[in-house]
Amino acid sequence: MEGAGFALLTVLTTAAWTLVLRLVMETWPVGLAGTVSRIVTLAALGGWVLSTGRGWRRLRLDGLHAQIALMGVISIAINLLLFASLKWTTATNQALLFRLDLVFAVLIGGLLGLEHIGPGQLMLLPVMLAGMALVTGISQFDWHGRLVGDLMVTVSAACFAANAFVIRNILRRMDEEAVALYNHGISMLGFVGLALVAGELSVARDSLQRSGAWLWVVVLGSISAVSLPLYYAALRRMAIWKLRAWMLTTPVAVAAVEWPLWGNRLSLTQCLGAAMVLGGLAVLIRVESRTMARWDEESPAAS
Repeated sequence: MEGAGFALLTVLTTAAWTLVLRLVMETWPVGLAGTVSRIVTLAALGGWVLSTGRGWRRLRLDGLHAQIALMGVISIAINLLLFASLKWTTATNQALLFRLDLVFAVLIGGLLGLEHIGPGQLMLLPVMLAGMALVTGISQFDWHGRLVGDLMVTVSAACFAANAFVIRNILRRMDEEAVALYNHGISMLGFVGLALVAGELSVARDSLQRSGAWLWVVVLGSISAVSLPLYYAALRRMAIWKLRAWMLTTPVAVAAVEWPLWGNRLSLTQCLGAAMVLGGLAVLIRVESRTMARWDEESPAAS
C-alpha cells in the first residue's frame, strides 16, 4: 500500500495548493502568478536536487531529451488550454470536465494495453465521477454557448492523461524531484508568455506594496515543490487510472476545509456526492487489498 500512502499525501497537498491558489488569484493575474510561483518552485526543487543524492548528476538526460521535451510541450498546452478556456466557459464547467482525465487514462491504458482494470473496479469509477460532479456543483453546469471553452478543457484533460504515461516512462530512468524540476521549468515558459502577451508585468509593482500577496504566491510555489514530486512518487508505484481515481477526492478535501475557513457549507447534495466519492475509494482500496492478498497466497514463496 506504499503507493496509496503517496496518493493520500498528493491529495492533501493538492487540496492545500487549490486553497492557496484561491487566495493568490484574488490579487494576481494568471500569467504572473504562474511565473512567480514557478520561480519559487524551481528554487526549492533545484536546491533539493543539487544538495542531495548525486547532485547535478540527477539532472542528466541520458537519452531522455525527446521525452522530456514532449512532457514539457504537453504541460504548456495543458496550462494554456485550461487558463484560456475560462474566457469561453465557466469555472464550474472547467472543474467538472477536467476530471474526465480519469476516463482518458482508462481508455489510453486499456487500448494500448498499458494498464489493466477489472470489471468491478471499472464499475466504481462512474459512481466516483458522479459523486465528484455533485460535490463540485453539476447543477451550475452551463450547457449553452460554452462549446469552445468546454472543448478546450476536454482536450487539456486528454493531454493530462496522456502526459501521465509519458512521465511514468521517464520515471523509469530519472527520480521524481528531477522530473518535477524539468516539468516545472519548461511549463513556466507558458506562464511567462501569457504574462508578456497580456501585459501583466506592470501589476507586479502594485503587488509589491501588498506583502500578503507576495506571501501567498511564495506559499503556492513552495507547495508545488512538494506536491508534484509526491504525485510522481505515487505515479511510479500505482496504475495511472487508480491514481486519478484517488485524485477525485481532492474536491472533497477542499470543500471540507472551505467550510470552517470561509463558511462555504456543503449542501445535502454535496454531502451525498462526498459520500459517493469516499465510499467508492474505500471499496477500491478494499478490492486492491484483497487482490494483493490473493496474489501473496498464490505466489511460490507462500507455498
